[in-house]
Amino acid sequence: MPYVLTANGKADSDCIVSERELRITTQGGKSKELTIALDDVIGIETNDIELNASINQSKTTKPKWLCKVHYITRKKLVWKQNTLCVTGQVEECRRFLSDLQLHFQKVCGQRPKRLLVLVNPISGGRYGQSNSRRILPLFELARITCDVKVSERAKHFEEMVSEYDLTTVDGIVIFGGDGSFSEVLARLLRVTHQKAGLNYNDMNGPFTSNTIPIGVIPSGTGNGISVTQYGHYDTVTAALHVIKGNTVKIPLMAEYCDDELLGYATVVTCYGLFADMMYYTDKQRWMRRARYAVMPFYMMFLKSQRLFDAEITLTGSQLSAADDTEGSKKEEKLAGEFSLVAFFPAKAFGVTEGEVLTLIFRRTPKSHFFRLIVKMMKREMLTEEDFPTLTIRQPSSVRIKVNPRDLGDNNFLNYLMNIDGEIHTMKKADVRVKLLSDAVNVFSSLHLYPDPDSQSPASTTASKSPSEACASDN
Repeated sequence: MPYVLTANGKADSDCIVSERELRITTQGGKSKELTIALDDVIGIETNDIELNASINQSKTTKPKWLCKVHYITRKKLVWKQNTLCVTGQVEECRRFLSDLQLHFQKVCGQRPKRLLVLVNPISGGRYGQSNSRRILPLFELARITCDVKVSERAKHFEEMVSEYDLTTVDGIVIFGGDGSFSEVLARLLRVTHQKAGLNYNDMNGPFTSNTIPIGVIPSGTGNGISVTQYGHYDTVTAALHVIKGNTVKIPLMAEYCDDELLGYATVVTCYGLFADMMYYTDKQRWMRRARYAVMPFYMMFLKSQRLFDAEITLTGSQLSAADDTEGSKKEEKLAGEFSLVAFFPAKAFGVTEGEVLTLIFRRTPKSHFFRLIVKMMKREMLTEEDFPTLTIRQPSSVRIKVNPRDLGDNNFLNYLMNIDGEIHTMKKADVRVKLLSDAVNVFSSLHLYPDPDSQSPASTTASKSPSEACASDN
């Protein structure tokens, strides 16, 4: 039986609550309907003073709202907060609110209740704290308690993760970029292995994935992990994914050198051109954010390519090899001069099979780099036909053994590795990269919406929404 209330300024609206959704139908010359999936409800706000009134109110004295239903709306991969304002007779509204809260509690039982929130105040354009001030009220609206910690110095996140009792929280949320995420994840995985009595430096030893989910509110210069998790850089979208509480596991690339763990990457790891580029970009901090546009252009289109002599060994079941015995460990070797070896998540290039792409460039014309950047920005699939100097593989592990050349004052370039935008220096020019499937637990509902133009059966829909006099978008 519907509750007859006023919804978003439209009187005599039929409000029907079911186990999965709230349906609002406004009466009049032209009927309008709004359906809100309860799984998309962020939180329910009540006007307790008015609801506790001892007498029923007439239509002329009723308040502007007795309860507000904050919910998610979508436009492709961008999520926003919207608000439905409900008022009417107090007793009728009280019964409606009790019914709505009862059903809402059943669908949000698995959502996070308490989060450790880490804020990097100097990430990117110093957006960490401003974004936290804007987003934290959303978590409060969803009744999520946040223990907020602000980084005060380099590697401070590592100390926080090592010392914090993570059994007291349901997840970690980071206001920062790819570097902040990598710092937290690397320390978290090391701590996890130490507690399990495992040696994280052993490439062939057992690996334990992180169990506590991690979310990132994109606030850095590089926000590739946000695209991986949410399909977008939008901060509100990221926060709403965390609030819904769904999690997925994404692959990880682990880098080892001289029998020691060098680092973990979820977005990109590379040797050669992109590592050199990141090193020189970081040296031009006087240019501020402009350096991230100027230096890549200079390195790819104005500066001559630095080639390195290497033997690259790829191992995995998806490789072509002479031994095609089922279950055999296939191996492929490439030798010669190269300009770049890079590893990216396959989905970043529209590839659905496999998890990580290995891109191996020999001497490459500058025009090819321009086309490469365009395809990367459009997330289009790369093919060897488009780039004759490119070899594309999907191995489970790779070894890059470099014969270091004498580069004079720049000899250090032989030992640089770019891991998720951070430069790591190797003891020797011999690195191994291993793919770890389902290694990182992250907040994301993206797997529930594989087609950006489609929505799940439980998502919010509306033929024509009621007047949005009380609606708000963040």
